[in-house]
Amino acid sequence: MSASPLTFSNWENQNIALCAVAQCAALVHELAIGKEIRQSQLAGAINPLLILNPESVEQVYPNLESLSLGFSTIQSILRSNRIKQNSQIRRYIAEILILRKSLSQNMIMQSVVRAGLSNLEPIRPSLIDCMQTNQQEINEQNQKFEEISSLYRKTLSTLKHRIRVAGKVQFLKNEIVSNKIRGLLFAGVRSAVLWHQLNGRYWRLFVYNKRISNTVSDINQKITTEI
Repeated sequence: MSASPLTFSNWENQNIALCAVAQCAALVHELAIGKEIRQSQLAGAINPLLILNPESVEQVYPNLESLSLGFSTIQSILRSNRIKQNSQIRRYIAEILILRKSLSQNMIMQSVVRAGLSNLEPIRPSLIDCMQTNQQEINEQNQKFEEISSLYRKTLSTLKHRIRVAGKVQFLKNEIVSNKIRGLLFAGVRSAVLWHQLNGRYWRLFVYNKRISNTVSDINQKITTEI
């Protein structure tokens, strides 16, 4: 899928970044309970973490259709009264935003994170979806997540606020799964950084609940129409 030629306002870009955070949170939840996830959605969530010197928001999120889970997750959370159903994802989003704040206060850790990510290339959006995927590519991707997970443990995991992931033990103890979960939490913090840079604030999720939901719906509609 080619990069979207659409342009968005600062407010819209702010909510695109929020949807990226939500997609990371939703994928963490799905992995933790043993659900299969789509490679395209995994790539859409994790790759922004590996883009260190973007010149625009479009470079961070070049294929907005890959954030479809994030758009639907935000809409579900903001429009639904089924609080229990979304409780874990809501918690992950809130804790990712808190972790962003903690990281922003630690300049040394920010430098360590940037250095640790500098040599990693984005993952392929069609790795698992493609019928001709070979084992070498899967192994290379797993190695990349292992490196990101190791960096997460050395940095964000040492901060006072730590995110506790709830799920089934057999999946949380699986090294490949746990590495992906840490990678997604890492990527969630990265998108939270951009969200904050674009003037995103936690209190606005409540005050502008309806406006955010409508904006996300409009963006999603534009993407679908463009596709």
